[in-house]
Amino acid sequence: MGNVPPPPGSSWPAAPQGQEGQASRTHAQEQTWAGPPGGGRLTPPEGHPAVNAGHGVWAWPPPSPVRTKRAHPYAPAAAPEGEPYHRLGRTSWYRWWTPLLTLAVLGVLMFFLWVAMALAVTLVAVLGGSGLAPESVKVGEIAGLAFGLLSSALFIPIVVFLVRVVQWRRVGSLMSVAGRTRTRWLLRCAALAVVPVVLSTAAYVLLADRFDAVPVTAGAAGSGRVLVAALAVIVLLVPFQSLAEELTLRGLVMQLVGALGARPDEPRGSGPVARVLRSPWPAILAGSTLFPAMYASTHQDQPWTIAALAVLGLALSWLTWRTGGLEAAIGLHVVAAMVQFTLTVLAGGIAAIGTGVVLGAGLAPGTGTPLVLVLTAAQTGLYVLLVRRAARRAGVGRLAAA
Repeated sequence: MGNVPPPPGSSWPAAPQGQEGQASRTHAQEQTWAGPPGGGRLTPPEGHPAVNAGHGVWAWPPPSPVRTKRAHPYAPAAAPEGEPYHRLGRTSWYRWWTPLLTLAVLGVLMFFLWVAMALAVTLVAVLGGSGLAPESVKVGEIAGLAFGLLSSALFIPIVVFLVRVVQWRRVGSLMSVAGRTRTRWLLRCAALAVVPVVLSTAAYVLLADRFDAVPVTAGAAGSGRVLVAALAVIVLLVPFQSLAEELTLRGLVMQLVGALGARPDEPRGSGPVARVLRSPWPAILAGSTLFPAMYASTHQDQPWTIAALAVLGLALSWLTWRTGGLEAAIGLHVVAAMVQFTLTVLAGGIAAIGTGVVLGAGLAPGTGTPLVLVLTAAQTGLYVLLVRRAARRAGVGRLAAA
């Protein structure tokens, strides 16, 4: 086999080196170097004579092979490409038992959460004899307010664990089709929520007497120190409480139901049942009726509030599907809950917040009266129109990108 020496100035040896090369003066194995890609000329830039490429001819070294990073076999599954929000749970890691395992782990974690909160409430009751000030209400009411909000906020790590560990997919797919929180869109939705919430609150103040609703009077909250402490707790914890409820109801629940329908390229994916489950309405109905059903099981005497919760849940679930993420639902929930909790504190209902979680569900004021249904329908209807118009102008994505 004839070898062409390397070009002048090259760092490659003219002959094999090492013990084997010195002994035999031959190569231990056949050379596998190739000429330039595409069969181009073999003349180097320095003007080395050109040589016809042939088998076993030693030209200058080929370029180093490009090393590509292989995906880890246990990497979390990416969101399915081209799917709407409610279908993002149907990843490559999805199996028929994934929803069952998710619900089982959720039940176990909720049990431990309930035990922890029961111990905390018991501790607060024991310490309830000390006051914030001589003229103030007991510290137990402020602590009860904090624990009532915190019990909902603790669903954030629970849902994150279920999505990231049990379902083995990225947490960003729970927020939106973009795989992350669309911060600008979230802030815009929160700003849009201010208008309908302020209008519904103003209407409540004017109509509260006619519907026998609780009037708003700052004096009912107690001393100024108690009022400041309660408002501080609301400002700090209500955003997390609202985020937790939306992650659970509009996020986890909708994607669990939406993932049940098989894809068209899967077995039984072309059947009528699969087509119905792939449509958004089963997921929307699940995300909108779960919380009203849970509230109805313990508050059968409040049909107006139950109906208002269903209207609110239906609007927020539809917006989640329509805008491809939770930002619109979180925006209204946070703004409305801040106003609702503040009005409750001003009306002297601090102690009732820990037992009436519905007050933080984003409803309009007037819980327990027909006024809550009227104001909630008007508030959510106006918000849906504003968000839909803003989403169309901003070109908010509805499907998962590649």
